[in-house]
Amino acid sequence: MAEDIWQNSQMVLARSRKEAMALLEPDFFSAGVIVVGPEEGSFWALPPLLLSNREIKPLTLVIFEDLKSLQETICCFDCDGFFTTRVVTPLCRLSLDLAIAAILCRSEGPVAVVALKREKKSPFSRQSFGSWLAHEFAHWAIYIWADLQGISPVNIPQLLREGLSEYIEFSLVHGHPYLYPLAPTFLHPIASAWAQQGGGLANVPQGLLYDVGLSLIDFLVRKKQNLWSNLIRELPKWIENWPKCIADWEGEWRKWLLEEEVEPWAKAYSRFLVEEGVFWVKLVEPLFPNLPKIVADIKSDEDVDRLWDVIFGPIPTPDERTLNELRKRECVFHLMSMSERCSSELREILRDYLERLQKLCEEGDSRGYAETFMEAIRTLIQFFHLLQLQGN
Repeated sequence: MAEDIWQNSQMVLARSRKEAMALLEPDFFSAGVIVVGPEEGSFWALPPLLLSNREIKPLTLVIFEDLKSLQETICCFDCDGFFTTRVVTPLCRLSLDLAIAAILCRSEGPVAVVALKREKKSPFSRQSFGSWLAHEFAHWAIYIWADLQGISPVNIPQLLREGLSEYIEFSLVHGHPYLYPLAPTFLHPIASAWAQQGGGLANVPQGLLYDVGLSLIDFLVRKKQNLWSNLIRELPKWIENWPKCIADWEGEWRKWLLEEEVEPWAKAYSRFLVEEGVFWVKLVEPLFPNLPKIVADIKSDEDVDRLWDVIFGPIPTPDERTLNELRKRECVFHLMSMSERCSSELREILRDYLERLQKLCEEGDSRGYAETFMEAIRTLIQFFHLLQLQGN
């Protein structure tokens, strides 16, 4: 009976997920999941997957038509896609489209969200849908592996988690990095720049996790006779002793990366990422549409300085289309104004900005709106820059 029911996904009409689950009992599989269906009052019962004889919770894959709609829906304008194994917090739900929130909030299984089309001529995102998909599927594979090992995914350090996913993506799309007869600085220019500037493995900024993580996994695979299986066997021990492991690896890892001179553009782009440039540029891009070209042309520190000069420079008066794009980004201020990660002082400042922006919008003062919006952005940049300095 159970095999017949769970051979394929099945639609269940119910008022709630709990009711849908009750309708499926007693044949409901513990590893199956129920997610919100495409129509109100409908749910999809997804069968478990089999890995050998073990049942695995299925992956719910959400595909947006394009990257812009994904970013606007989740209020994260520098996001290519994401993978999650946890129910989103009430705060995050406020920024989500209701249909997407329902999927993320009511699925016990993992969820991956990706976009089918990338932005044209964008220097910020991966080159293809296949690359996005490979990266998020790699996260799923790591999640399954961790479950089989009895390791909670939250105990996997973020540098290791992103490094593994980047390595798997690179290997699927381009082939294993160790097969390339190229210098480390050619394969890992951003990580090499970080290492040359004195950066280590214990203090990697958010913007460099992918590049530095990939370089670390490539380095470790080479240490393990270029055998991925050797690395996988060591992972549980490394996760358990992570601070000691990265301390032991750091000197050799840095020496390996610095066998050749790092090119100036890599040093400049590394700085751009450390300063969370992608995040800030994507927030103000509607007002300054030339910023992506400046990013694409970064070759030196002077280019990065030029980018910040634009962001802190004269503010143009937005037309109606630009104003609408800026208004979509107000959700970032809303989320930060309610986040406990921000100080009470900053939350109060952001609430004040939101009130001012609302009033200016009602008055039809597009010039005043743009100036206030950029005042809020500049306040945030200075605030987070100060946090970085304190962190160092």
